[in-house]
Amino acid sequence: IQVPDNVKSLSYNGFGIALRDNYSANPASLSKSDRSYFEFSNNQWLFDITGSYFSCVDGSMMFSSHYWEVDDIESYGNEPASSALYTFGSKTYFLQLAQGFNIKNHHFGYSMKYVYMNLLEYDNKGFALDLGYQFDFNSGLSFALLINNISTGFKDQDQLPQIAVIGASQKFNNIPIELSMDIFFEYEESQYSHGKGSGLYQGFSYNNQYFDFIASHCYYSDTKENDIAFGFRFLWKNLGFSISTIIKEEESIGAPLFSQLSYYF
Repeated sequence: IQVPDNVKSLSYNGFGIALRDNYSANPASLSKSDRSYFEFSNNQWLFDITGSYFSCVDGSMMFSSHYWEVDDIESYGNEPASSALYTFGSKTYFLQLAQGFNIKNHHFGYSMKYVYMNLLEYDNKGFALDLGYQFDFNSGLSFALLINNISTGFKDQDQLPQIAVIGASQKFNNIPIELSMDIFFEYEESQYSHGKGSGLYQGFSYNNQYFDFIASHCYYSDTKENDIAFGFRFLWKNLGFSISTIIKEEESIGAPLFSQLSYYF
């Protein structure tokens, strides 16, 4: 339904909204942030689409930017031909400001994104708003809600899919394992999609002092597809290196591969 923007987001298939530190998925979790850091990732998506991501988290606020681009799109015109008439590219840029705050066990957050898209002589731009909520039943169990891509200002108002997500996570006290599950529904489809999408996400993470491991599964009910994602993060002093990928059922479209460097201060 939507493209993940960094390594952790890809590891969780773009979901995991009830997790404590998955800031890209749910800005409400920023109210629980206890570290400041910079992150930079190099992203290889499907169909030769590439991009990069940068973010700075300072307390309960996050600033980030990322872009996607694809080059050498071939145009053959209306008549069959052995070679393309010309090639062109497409680029999409995002600037994002997010903040979280809490009232006791209730956590709220917003993420405001400015989006600019360009394809040949066509361009489009506008703002998209995400609103998130988390509630901690105790130190391990959390419940979350998210409304994604409440957009305005685009020439085409259905430029981005609008998604509602309900999620929960359980962190165990005796072992460094956290489980999460989301149910999502695309209540307003994008002009680029073929019907409203919905599905189920499940995630698993293991964390210790030196490395983290994430695995997740996402089922899309409209296409009957199953995506399985994996991610690793290795930690050394104030540095972190992360890598993640998704195993797609349709192998011909390729496998995404994201790599990321982090500096904690």
